[in-house]
Amino acid sequence: MFGCYIHGEDNYSLKQPISRPASKTWYLAFIVALALVMLQSIAALAEEGNAGDGSTDKAAWSSFRGAGNSTVSPDASIPLKWSPGSGISWQVELPGYGQSSPLVFAGKVLVTAVEGPQKEKNLVVCVDRESGETLWRYDQSTTLKGPSNFMYSRAAPTPIADRSRVVAFFESGDLIAVGLNSGKKLWSRDLKEELGPLSSRHGLGSSLAQTDDLLFINLEHDGPSALLAIQKSDGATKWKSERPSGSSWSSPAVMQRGDQTQVVVSSGGEAAGYDAETGRELWKIIGLAGNSVPSPLVVENRIYLGARLPEFGSVATAAKSNLCLEFEEGATEPEVAWRSKRCVADYASPVVCGDNVFLINGDGILGCLDKNTGEEKYRQRLGMVCWATPIVHDNHLFIFGKNGKTTVLKAGGQFSKVGDNHLWDSADPPRPVSYVEYFPSSGGGGHGHGGHGSHGGVQKQPAGHAKHASGARHSGESKPGTHSGGYSAHAAGKRSDELGDETTPGAGMLTGMLKRDVDGDGLLSGDEIPGRLNTVMENIDLNKDGRLDKSELKKMADSFAAKRKNSKQSSRDPIVYGVAADSSGIIVRTGTRLYAIGGGASDK
Repeated sequence: MFGCYIHGEDNYSLKQPISRPASKTWYLAFIVALALVMLQSIAALAEEGNAGDGSTDKAAWSSFRGAGNSTVSPDASIPLKWSPGSGISWQVELPGYGQSSPLVFAGKVLVTAVEGPQKEKNLVVCVDRESGETLWRYDQSTTLKGPSNFMYSRAAPTPIADRSRVVAFFESGDLIAVGLNSGKKLWSRDLKEELGPLSSRHGLGSSLAQTDDLLFINLEHDGPSALLAIQKSDGATKWKSERPSGSSWSSPAVMQRGDQTQVVVSSGGEAAGYDAETGRELWKIIGLAGNSVPSPLVVENRIYLGARLPEFGSVATAAKSNLCLEFEEGATEPEVAWRSKRCVADYASPVVCGDNVFLINGDGILGCLDKNTGEEKYRQRLGMVCWATPIVHDNHLFIFGKNGKTTVLKAGGQFSKVGDNHLWDSADPPRPVSYVEYFPSSGGGGHGHGGHGSHGGVQKQPAGHAKHASGARHSGESKPGTHSGGYSAHAAGKRSDELGDETTPGAGMLTGMLKRDVDGDGLLSGDEIPGRLNTVMENIDLNKDGRLDKSELKKMADSFAAKRKNSKQSSRDPIVYGVAADSSGIIVRTGTRLYAIGGGASDK
């Protein structure tokens, strides 16, 4: 029998139960309906994590750089050769634009993107690993708008996945959990409500890390910053540890030390380890430079730190921050085992294969060092710039150029190339089908960065271009954003000027720096000099008086602008931003497209 509440003027009263004919047919129908409702409820609870499984498959690529070391099992079948016409199982055009790396988990490929001229929507998209067909798409209105163009980050943080959910973080401060199988929202948070407004010249780009129960975000920007531990089941903050303010794209890594799990962060001139359960700082290494883009690599009892050449810095200074930390047996803090003498990292994080550690600098020069001693074995110019971290498989190193070329090496102590592979014809690269960059200062119109290519659907063994996959389950919200305005930034962690405009990197740098001249003496001194320049003063203070005059600042601005002369064109899609791998192949992500190398339906 059922009772129901009816609304009265002053209270609720229980109405008399509704009588039903006591027929066997009605009774059986009722039992079946009740059972179906209970089964659906149990399934929903399981997916939401209340009765679900937050653990991850160690063989899956469930977070940035897989399990954090960019390594695929030796048992995997990873192709060594492919081309635009052979070995590529499928490619699919994605909605919007994204710079995050893909995930491969439970037969699914998962990516994030932003959509709209002002990045009005945050997207999570799930694609079938074998066919490339879109399984579901979730979109939610952003809480912080900003122009969608190469000067700004666009869905840069890589999400995490486990057996119950996908959790995605966006540069808007929005953190969203979606059911792995359903594509429906489980919970969401606007981290600005807890941490305050976001302020960053680069936008946010740090990816998530995870344990079975928690996810970790290194949220560093120009305002109050923190390392956060958040419960995956409901999105609640478990702990928050303060971090130095400043731009950072480096992602945290998880390290197991006996019974203790640590979260390792390398950024802002220091590296530190935190207790994953409490957030207590356990150790810290200071005196680093250029370590706010490459992420730390954990291999057993060692941590390999990468650092890029700082703006106006020297190679010698940067090389010292590319180092190996080692925990001796029983030690609670690591010691510096060795430092690089001249090899440095850049966008790509370090990787280890066999006895060697590999670093790629901003000019596309590969450095091979002995992982135990740091001794340099070789340096080799690759002929391409790399933004994605390489993948290691079965003594092979897969190095992904941003131009769609992949160089495969035997990862020994001598440079030994297996071959070069290409995703597209360099003479006719696949431009975005529908995405167009948006520059408000140009009158609201977009710059021509799309509309090229006409092939529809999911492409099998493609030689051309793909359009959006269709037929997906689509869920989402249409709640309007509550914040306006954006953040001035270069996409993909490029070094930014102080007050550049939206179309010319370096514009306004001199004017912006001189605005820091509080006492009006025409010089920057003391606290007037930005803290991030302290480590490079020896290179920019040409007369060695401890101050920066207008001529020295102008040389800085001229150098900055010269390095970015062609940055607008070189930052246009197609660009390889990130990669993932599983037992049967590799997934490559550009700003608007996914490519499956091996492991697809066409390979069966």
